[in-house]
Amino acid sequence: MMAAEPQPLLSICIPTYNRAKFLRVMLQALLPQVGDCGKDVEVWILNNGSTDDTLQVLEESRSLGPFQVKNQPENIGPARNIVDGPNKLARGEYTWILGDHNLLRPKSLKYVLGRLRESQSFDVLYVNFQVAIYPDHWPEDAWGGYKGPFLYIGNPEINDGPIAHWYELLRPTSAACTQNYVHIVRTRVWRDFWRSIEISPDYSSSLTTYPHTMTLVQTRLQSQAMIISTPCFTIFHGAQSWGNPRTRIKVYFVGLCELLRTLESKDIPRSITKSLWNHFFYPESTYVVFHALENLGRIRGMLLVIQHLGLDHKGWLAFFWGLLRYYLPGIYHATTSDLNYSTTYRAWYLYNCRPVRWMRNLIFKDG
Repeated sequence: MMAAEPQPLLSICIPTYNRAKFLRVMLQALLPQVGDCGKDVEVWILNNGSTDDTLQVLEESRSLGPFQVKNQPENIGPARNIVDGPNKLARGEYTWILGDHNLLRPKSLKYVLGRLRESQSFDVLYVNFQVAIYPDHWPEDAWGGYKGPFLYIGNPEINDGPIAHWYELLRPTSAACTQNYVHIVRTRVWRDFWRSIEISPDYSSSLTTYPHTMTLVQTRLQSQAMIISTPCFTIFHGAQSWGNPRTRIKVYFVGLCELLRTLESKDIPRSITKSLWNHFFYPESTYVVFHALENLGRIRGMLLVIQHLGLDHKGWLAFFWGLLRYYLPGIYHATTSDLNYSTTYRAWYLYNCRPVRWMRNLIFKDG
């Protein structure tokens, strides 16, 4: 009788859809490091029905290191594809969801594994990162890890070690932890939470907009977490896969609103949720409205935003700020110095968080 294969310590899941050119370089950085880690790490590529050269890239990457593939027969949407990894496929004690544009730094996987072994009493680890720009910094190749230029460290405020409550990481400068790649989570946490949940259409709720963040909000909000402050990988703004005006409106006025309302219903300091509304939601949703008006036209843009506002007064307030920003920019800038400061380039991590990358070119253009 054959012995059971040992359980990996870490499962790395990589959702991807028609992103062959990014996935190729990402696997160059990741897989040689996986090969050096033996049975402690497994990799799952979650191919969401790609119709580009993804399958060819996967075949060509077989020689770089071990990985497994889940090929969806069709595009099942980002939320379902993300949840499939930890919920159905991962065998590791922990799961780390990485984007196909997230490039590990050299030797960083062994470092992460070492920290995991030291921190197995924790269900959640927060991993810091570097921030670069696509296409300016994107490499042609990244054999064994990316060691090229970057602009800054993603979250310079954090320090190594445990924090008493995970919710302490929720602040504007961390984008309310809405990035999937910053957390390594015990796989059982994912499975216990999603076991009985029927996943609704993408971006129709906080669950299908931020499945990774909501998993922790609903299960580990008050729990301890371990912080790895050393940047272990590099993300590339401008290389992300989604961001058309219609999706952005849903992300902010449906998903983010519901996320912040959920946080308000929890037993955490009110100062945290107040800060997230004032310095995360309002400035960025204002720019989303502006962008919709500019790209879809004034009438179509306004109607599309209104369609997703519902009865949330904070959403309506952000909508009117966006109209002011579009029609009377001089008055807007004169009366919103605090909001303008929060979107000054590199003044806050907020400006560089995943949704706000959509507005970078707009802000540069408009000053």
